[in-house]
Amino acid sequence: MGVISLVLSASLEAAAQESTAPASTEPTMEREAEEPEVHSQVASFAVTKLHDSPAVVTAVTGEEIRASGARDLMDVLLQVPGFFFGVDVQGAVGPGFRGLWGHEGKVLLLIDGKEMNEQLYSTIQLGHEFPIELIERVEVVRGPGSVIYGGNAELAVINVITRGIQGSSDVMLAGTYGELKSANGRRSLTLSGRKVFESAPGLSAFVSASVGQGQRSDAVFDDFYGNSATMGGHSRLDPTTVQAGVGYRDLQLSVLYQRYNTTAVAAFEEVLPTPATTNFDSLHMELTDRFRPTDRLEIIPRLNLTLGEPYRDSNQASDFFYDKQVRRFRGRTVARWAPIDMLQLTSGVDVTYDEGLLRGPAGVGLQTAFGEGADQVSYVNAAGFVEVYADNPIATVVAGARYEHHSAFGDSFVPRLVLLRSFGAFSGKALFSRAFRAPGIENISLGDHVTPERTTVFELEGTLRLGDGQQVSANVFDVGVRDPIIYSYDAESGTEAYRNLGRLGSRGVELEYRMKATWGRAVLGYSYYTPSGKNDVQDYLVPGNANTFTGMPTHKATLAASVKLLPWLSFNPTAVLVGQRYAVEAPDDRGVSAVQRMPTQLLLNSFLRAENVGTQGLEIGAGVYNLLGTDFRVAQPYNGGHAPLPVFSREFLVRLTYLYDPSFEG
Repeated sequence: MGVISLVLSASLEAAAQESTAPASTEPTMEREAEEPEVHSQVASFAVTKLHDSPAVVTAVTGEEIRASGARDLMDVLLQVPGFFFGVDVQGAVGPGFRGLWGHEGKVLLLIDGKEMNEQLYSTIQLGHEFPIELIERVEVVRGPGSVIYGGNAELAVINVITRGIQGSSDVMLAGTYGELKSANGRRSLTLSGRKVFESAPGLSAFVSASVGQGQRSDAVFDDFYGNSATMGGHSRLDPTTVQAGVGYRDLQLSVLYQRYNTTAVAAFEEVLPTPATTNFDSLHMELTDRFRPTDRLEIIPRLNLTLGEPYRDSNQASDFFYDKQVRRFRGRTVARWAPIDMLQLTSGVDVTYDEGLLRGPAGVGLQTAFGEGADQVSYVNAAGFVEVYADNPIATVVAGARYEHHSAFGDSFVPRLVLLRSFGAFSGKALFSRAFRAPGIENISLGDHVTPERTTVFELEGTLRLGDGQQVSANVFDVGVRDPIIYSYDAESGTEAYRNLGRLGSRGVELEYRMKATWGRAVLGYSYYTPSGKNDVQDYLVPGNANTFTGMPTHKATLAASVKLLPWLSFNPTAVLVGQRYAVEAPDDRGVSAVQRMPTQLLLNSFLRAENVGTQGLEIGAGVYNLLGTDFRVAQPYNGGHAPLPVFSREFLVRLTYLYDPSFEG
């Protein structure tokens, strides 16, 4: 099928969320080769079939998420090749990818195209962070996305598509109740509704709201100094999420508000006398439209406003007082032109204005001024991008590039070249990409002439469809990072700093086998990662063990299955086998750091799901998580002195969901 045909057949559902905001697709399950109509823009400006995306992409459907009993994005991403987690300062848990720490500016999280990385440090916070009941699809680019998304998509992109304007009129109500062994587990209540106005064709609206409570763990945290603290009741994860939107034909306005309240028993290295509170607030507004001057040309403008208050502790008597706000105004325009059926050309501009503001006095707690004593700072970033997507009988060629100029640190240029070819049941991809991680506002303020870190990635992927709902895929990759932005913290002076230093690298292989049959489905995965030999940053090296990453496993194996016991009842086990990891203690008086080895561990979850119980649309699920009671902890993926943090305690959970759709009565 030619590219122009893809645009014409898919753009009504997919192209409204373009380029830096991937498509909000309809809640249709991807079934590999059985459903070739599923399209995506997560890895390209072009609208393509998902398996033809010019990147290594994993898609997890809403059906798969609900069946597995996943509680949050951590549960979902743990099953995706490449992803693991680490602990950072103030109890934050973030993603690592292919052995490299990605929490701060290296992995981009999108929710319905809205960039969720906070703009002070560019971090992501994970764990009971977003109502899983609202997710209709998760698409993960397992590789760089800077050509499409810019400076926060260096290693990977996570695109979360939620219930929105797309779909029919319906109402959804969901509640979750969980219990840990010695503390309350996750509790949440979510309400969502959509309305399609038949009296005004093209007009639709949606609204959703969710409140929740949770705990990171109920285990005991032990720091490297011999101090202990129980996390039960002291590792709070309390999210509030509100979404709303209205659309008329191609014109859409949407709003997302999130508040994420947390507490932690350790802020940096040592157990605290009392748990510290850290809050994350953000508001995202987006206006988008689309114009089609001809049947081969479309122009998509977008406007975004983001307000954020990350890492906030507004108590000036606290040692961790921090009260800053960041504002981002963004305007983007993309033009997509298909002069012939086999060729699509895309170009556009992207202008961002960032502003950081002090909302309290500097010099108190962790609060510092911006740069040389300023209480306000602003930056402008202007970008231009282009992509050529050429579909021909020899090989599909995708070539693109992005150029940016930032008012603080200058220019960034990243190209990409991808070749795709199918031979019957086999399809292959060869990818070369450059990417970058742009410093955030605080990276600039606390750094000494910090510049973007630069990444080069080579990837090869092959997929073989075996028939009868089976396929196997394998990919090999090599990642090299030059001048990574390194964080450091001086506990004695209470100061933090950023600098560019050395090189990092990772290489490895990822295997995945998928099966779908009348009895259900299963996905098996295996990943192997090792430093590439380019690593010379001491903060990321395990003393005496050059073949492993600090805090990250070398091996990971996964299983996700769904077995139909009855037409309405399914049993859904998930398992993750994580290879040994290493945590590095704080240096002693001689500057020597001891190494703590964390053994190979198995996480086993079991979830029972009943659909249409008594009435159409009523679903009941019950699960046991960490069935074996494994003392599972995540380490700090750099030598910062933070001891491993307990996560994934055993939890018993019940979930009720009711979807009322008038079409059920038709």
